[in-house]
Amino acid sequence: MTRLAIRVRDAGFQLYDGDQLVARYRAAETLPREESPKPCFHPIYDPNARLITEYRPPDHLWHTGLYYGWVHVNEANLWGGPWYVPALGKYEWVASTHGEQRHESFKSLGTEEERTWVVEEVTLRDARDNVMAREQRRMEFQKLTGCAGTLWMLSSVISPETDSVTFGASRAARYSGLELRMGPPFADAMHRTSEGVRGHENVMKSRARWCLAAGASGGAVALLDHPRNPRHPAFWFARRNLMGVSFLMQEDLTIVRGECLELRYGFLVLGGDPGDDFIEARYAEFVGHKSV
Repeated sequence: MTRLAIRVRDAGFQLYDGDQLVARYRAAETLPREESPKPCFHPIYDPNARLITEYRPPDHLWHTGLYYGWVHVNEANLWGGPWYVPALGKYEWVASTHGEQRHESFKSLGTEEERTWVVEEVTLRDARDNVMAREQRRMEFQKLTGCAGTLWMLSSVISPETDSVTFGASRAARYSGLELRMGPPFADAMHRTSEGVRGHENVMKSRARWCLAAGASGGAVALLDHPRNPRHPAFWFARRNLMGVSFLMQEDLTIVRGECLELRYGFLVLGGDPGDDFIEARYAEFVGHKSV
């Protein structure tokens, strides 16, 4: 089985399966500060070359494919766009609050057995560019056996540079964390979870170990929550074209200097919906993966 290949270019990298582009990682781009610039994956394609992600759609320019979006980090907005202001009962643009998740460097990249990996350093900065925290991301990719597609293993270690860092979700819809914005033909995806919950309306704010979204014309993606993540099993934020993990859905989380926040997620990119047994088997492999 051929390995996936990484080609570094354009302030990021591209992931290939042979000659087919699987995904592009946009590590650093020049975007308006109001969009809270952040590293992201776009485009992402399924094995049949169907586009999964949507990037900077007109309704939410700060949605950028697959990305970490932190709505509240101390006093900074690292998601982008307006905040929900409870005192006003509506979303408002709050001046001088938009921060940035800034790519600093790729520390290393390479291959190990059948896996391809990248290690990145990111800083979480407030509206004045002060560093609130440092993050090390490890991204691993491998081809699946028995099914067309890839398994991604995304891990992060976030360490405060200030006395404390508090992560919080939107004060209304409670979204924050790892988010996937989907576009055609995934814009009206059918969601389901490890707990048998179906439909994005029912998945919204439910808890599960994994969540899958199947495209209307084929293809599927799934996010997997590791048991060592905070507040596992995850709460899910779901709309017809969104799927996100939000361990902050019920309450904020504070880490102090000397501590760290560790996050581990799996991401499956599939040519079709292989059924729950297949997802469960891949989930077990993800949980038992040695570098996780």
